[in-house]
Amino acid sequence: MSKKLSVLVAIIMACTLLVPGCTGTAGYKYEQPLNIIEDACRTWYEVFVPSFYDSNGDGTGDLEGVTAKLDYLNDGKGGGLGVNGIWLMPIMPSPSYHKYDVTDYENVDPSYGTLGDLERLATECHKRGMRLIIDYEFNHTSSQHPWFLSAIQAIRDNPDNPGSNPYLAYYNFVHGMPASSGYAPVGTTDWYYEAEFTSSMPDLNLDNTAVRAELEKSAQFWLGLGVDGFRLDAVQTYYGTTSSGDIDRNITLIDWFTGVCQLVDPDAYIVGEVWSNATTIADYYRSDATSFFAFPFAQATGIIASTLNGSGTDANAQGFCKLMVAWQKMLQDVDPDAVDAPFIGNHDTARAAGFFSGDLQKTKMAAGLYLTMSGGPFVYYGEEIGMTGSRTDPDKRGPMLWSDTVTTGMTKGPPGMEPAKVLFPAEDVQDADALSLLNYCRRAVRLRNENPEVGRGTVAVLEDLGDPDLCAVSKTWAGSKVVLVYNTSTERKSIVFSKADHQITAIRGYLSTTGAAVTLWGDRLTLPPMSIVVLK
Repeated sequence: MSKKLSVLVAIIMACTLLVPGCTGTAGYKYEQPLNIIEDACRTWYEVFVPSFYDSNGDGTGDLEGVTAKLDYLNDGKGGGLGVNGIWLMPIMPSPSYHKYDVTDYENVDPSYGTLGDLERLATECHKRGMRLIIDYEFNHTSSQHPWFLSAIQAIRDNPDNPGSNPYLAYYNFVHGMPASSGYAPVGTTDWYYEAEFTSSMPDLNLDNTAVRAELEKSAQFWLGLGVDGFRLDAVQTYYGTTSSGDIDRNITLIDWFTGVCQLVDPDAYIVGEVWSNATTIADYYRSDATSFFAFPFAQATGIIASTLNGSGTDANAQGFCKLMVAWQKMLQDVDPDAVDAPFIGNHDTARAAGFFSGDLQKTKMAAGLYLTMSGGPFVYYGEEIGMTGSRTDPDKRGPMLWSDTVTTGMTKGPPGMEPAKVLFPAEDVQDADALSLLNYCRRAVRLRNENPEVGRGTVAVLEDLGDPDLCAVSKTWAGSKVVLVYNTSTERKSIVFSKADHQITAIRGYLSTTGAAVTLWGDRLTLPPMSIVVLK
């Protein structure tokens, strides 16, 4: 290479950082037209309503607040965060802050707003091509539910012969102390009721025809208001305990409920929580539900965090890609139409930013890894700005940090929560920073919305790239293919990657944790530290 050519190459490589008009973040030139497919493989956003956005200044987030922030989530034209689905954590009336113990299956908790507010939210979501699902927790009710109060009053009135109160059959009452745990006493009587979680959450008798009729009616009620489906809480415990359950009976109930919903809306989306190992989760894909959460990839000890923290065997890019392919195969061997639900953290787990002790690059890359998985990923509110929270559940559900200086919309958060450790700036600051975690997540979601193969493709690992921190996969869908190359190391990597062999012509887009550009000169592919590129 001549001296002049060497200098030219050096100038070009320097220009791939942050110089406007070059190929770095400030001059990113790979934005493609949106190609959003109306199916279940959308990007979802989980919202804990009282901690999200307060529309009326009472310190509690509400449904009007969620509606007010739809442009932040997705303005319908590809702006905002770009998500096209919302999951509302429980919104039904309940005496607890978390609302997982329902007292009325056909209403909205007054602190969140009204049924009219929910209808408006659903309408505004649909105008933007977004879908709205809500949490449905029918393993148990609140101990303050009128059904349960009526049943225990019948027992207290006549412990020897409670009579024929119909609500006694709504729950699992036994006379005399049961041999198994998971039961709570009815006052000082010799009667007990099943309560696998807490005594304030009595388990429903899900074989009772009247109970099923109530659940069917309420599901139809919510779908009639514009809700597009449900997140099913703790499906393992329908028949069984929090640690194990009767999978076949659980699946039968899921199939019944899914059928009820799809009679109203054939496209109703049903996603279930099976907090368990890979084999058990895959087994639930025998059901008619659309998705189940991909717990093996989530949390501080999951595949994604282990890959980036270098903990465990094959904790590198090659290991991640192989496990991603194996996971998809495991699900599709059970159900060829399985739609995975990847995530990194949720309301029950420590928040993802804490996994990496404030390391911005790793926090970005973790988002890049699960947002490039096939299926319909779920972003937990505040995850896109690196909010933290661990220890107790209230700590994991703290106020969305919209601003450090503007109080409008800010919430008080759950009672009893400890102040969160702030690792990264508030949303309004990150919005203006091209290299922020927020803008990284925006681009990651945009790549999904530009390239439907990313979320829908059948994954295959390409040839060994000769470096454990590099891997390449193809994703094929509807006769179209993209190739994704991952660099999970903290070093810049440059490899020969044959365009002809891989049937690619150019870069479609990339994710860079540092702001430096991915480049493809001929067959020379250069990836900055912790980066992902989409090629086609």
